Amino acid sequence: MTFLLELGATCVEATEFTGTDLLPVRELVERGEIVVLRDEIRQPSSLDQWPRDVAESVGECAVVPLSSLTGVGGPRYPLVVGRRESIRFLCSYAERVPVPCEAQPVVTDYREFRHLWLGSSQATDADGFAIGVALARVHARNILHGDAHRGNWLFDRDGSALVHDPRPVFLHGPPSAEQCATDIRPLLPALMPDGWQSFRLGYRRMWPEEGRVIDLIQLSDRTGWAAAFRAREFARAAELTALQLETEDTPIVRVMLLANRAMALSRAGRHDEGLQDCLAALELAGRRCPHTANGLGITLAVVLAGQGRQAEAADTLRAVADRPEQLLDRLTRPDAQLPIMNM
Repeated sequence: MTFLLELGATCVEATEFTGTDLLPVRELVERGEIVVLRDEIRQPSSLDQWPRDVAESVGECAVVPLSSLTGVGGPRYPLVVGRRESIRFLCSYAERVPVPCEAQPVVTDYREFRHLWLGSSQATDADGFAIGVALARVHARNILHGDAHRGNWLFDRDGSALVHDPRPVFLHGPPSAEQCATDIRPLLPALMPDGWQSFRLGYRRMWPEEGRVIDLIQLSDRTGWAAAFRAREFARAAELTALQLETEDTPIVRVMLLANRAMALSRAGRHDEGLQDCLAALELAGRRCPHTANGLGITLAVVLAGQGRQAEAADTLRAVADRPEQLLDRLTRPDAQLPIMNM
């Protein structure tokens, strides 16, 4: 139910929410709505982290008690939740300007660490694997570590990783992929490629259903398109890639998204649209990130082959493979697992 929230001389439309399930609130805030939580939400642990626990459970938001906005002071609830800028705006109209509690900003760009997953690795890192297992276990229990850098881990005699000096945040529901990736980020500067690959293996083994966390870090995937691509749900992958393209403004990431959507569209039978995306990726790469242009050869070959232009597809692959005909044969098999382009 919507109503007008009156604060002095200003009125703002807000959505009244009853209940304690914060996932719908997360969706409302993502759409830009201001939400008033009427019901008290019990602490998810013995620690009193109010209102931080609510803010972090919703994510990418700020919260402030309605009593602080109206100036009467006192009760914790109702609690007003919204995007940071929206809550700051409301606070500016309060008689006694309160300080809202803001969720930690999430990180969605990890390209500075791309050497970890694009570099070669011949060894395994037992510590990296153990940390991956431990951190996945924490996230699966709806907890964020809070400070997961390398110095905050100890190791038991059996090789398992032990959390040292955590700054945990106990959530009222599952963390988002963005929150989990942000929680992992402090660890990345201390890793080498073998450490990352071992961490990734441990994390996925302990929490296989949450592959989006790794896809966000390695592929800048904010919508789940990579999982759909690997599952050969190509129409869905194209849809999710298009959704991210609506707001993605980093040239090299746009090139990658266009390249992968081109292959998904081709596999979905939409060959002409796939070629348009591939040509758009090549044009953008030529203008803004020319070092990625050669990497688009496989994408172009897949799209050309989908149109029945086998000879042109093979010629395209000569620039990226020693045996283009054999590679083309592998790429065009009905059961082929197409590679995801990572720029």
